Amino acid sequence: MAQMVANESLDMEQVKAPLHERLIGNSAAIREIQQTLEKLAASDITVLITGESGTGKDIAARIIHRMSDRFGKPFIKVNCPAIPESILESELFGYERGAFTGARTSKPGRLELANHGTIFLDEIAETSYNVQSKLLQVLDGEPFLRIGGTTQVHTDVRIIGATNVALEDAVRQGRMREDIYFRLSEIIVAMPPLRERIEDLPLLVEHFNYNFAGKLGKEYQPIPASIIDDMANQQWEGNIRELAGRVKKFVATRNTEVLLVGDREISRAKIMTPAPRPTEPTSETPETVSAPATPAPVESPAPASVAPAAPEVDENGDRHFKPLKEAAKEAMEAAERQLIEDALRYTLWNRRKAARLLDVSYSSLLRRIDAYNIGRSDGE
Repeated sequence: MAQMVANESLDMEQVKAPLHERLIGNSAAIREIQQTLEKLAASDITVLITGESGTGKDIAARIIHRMSDRFGKPFIKVNCPAIPESILESELFGYERGAFTGARTSKPGRLELANHGTIFLDEIAETSYNVQSKLLQVLDGEPFLRIGGTTQVHTDVRIIGATNVALEDAVRQGRMREDIYFRLSEIIVAMPPLRERIEDLPLLVEHFNYNFAGKLGKEYQPIPASIIDDMANQQWEGNIRELAGRVKKFVATRNTEVLLVGDREISRAKIMTPAPRPTEPTSETPETVSAPATPAPVESPAPASVAPAAPEVDENGDRHFKPLKEAAKEAMEAAERQLIEDALRYTLWNRRKAARLLDVSYSSLLRRIDAYNIGRSDGE
């Protein structure tokens, strides 16, 4: 574990910096990225920001805009997966009156609204081939047509893309055009996950602690160094976003447990709580009370594989129990598999939506699907 920094030695300028306005941290990785962003801001070159969900790609894009000559002009963010594919093209490029049912007036797209400024296309790999083709025109400085339009539209806009998947894989899988991939990947800024810059955790914790205290009308109280040391030993699959969420809950509740136990662990604990089982009648337990009349409800029934296995009995009548760690690992994996299958069915096998519901990165979900050999059953 990296050596944690005492609260008294924290950079209070960074602690008190407004939320989402700068990259917080003094690690070598963050200093290098900050220098890179400063250099990129001086030109209009297209930038692709990569990294796991929650690593700060949005903040990096805003920093480039804020340090560029385009600062003061529009900065428009488009969360591509959040907009239905059938609507995304009209949102980006606009449409003319009568272009489709419901188009009663003409409407400029977000590329026009961002004229002379910056447009940030988050999760750009989730766009369709048609949208990618039109985006390539804009990247090459060419005009485009609104949907249903005949007049070419010229716009001076800088495009910054972001993705949490490997675009090379998207190209191989046929989800991304090769030409736009090469155009986007001219300059790549890779945001490191929190676990690779864990020395920044104390500063990040107190940055969120200070800012959320102000937003929620609470008194700022530094978090004990011992708690921060324990936090540094966790995986943080949700990265900075997960950290911010936990600190916000701490500020609201003043309960340090929320800093050490995330929502995923809480959800797993609920699902793995076994339903009350009828007690077997013994000489000390009357049959009349062997099973409760109304079993206590559980949030979600655990799969059959989670139920504790009966100990084996050998020919001499001796019981042999499975090692506790092995049994716990099997129960956790069975519960995790069930959660993933439920989320995939609920989202009609949209793995990105399932990842958001489960609060894990898309790449982490794909690894688990592969590890558990999860696939659609007939009829799904």
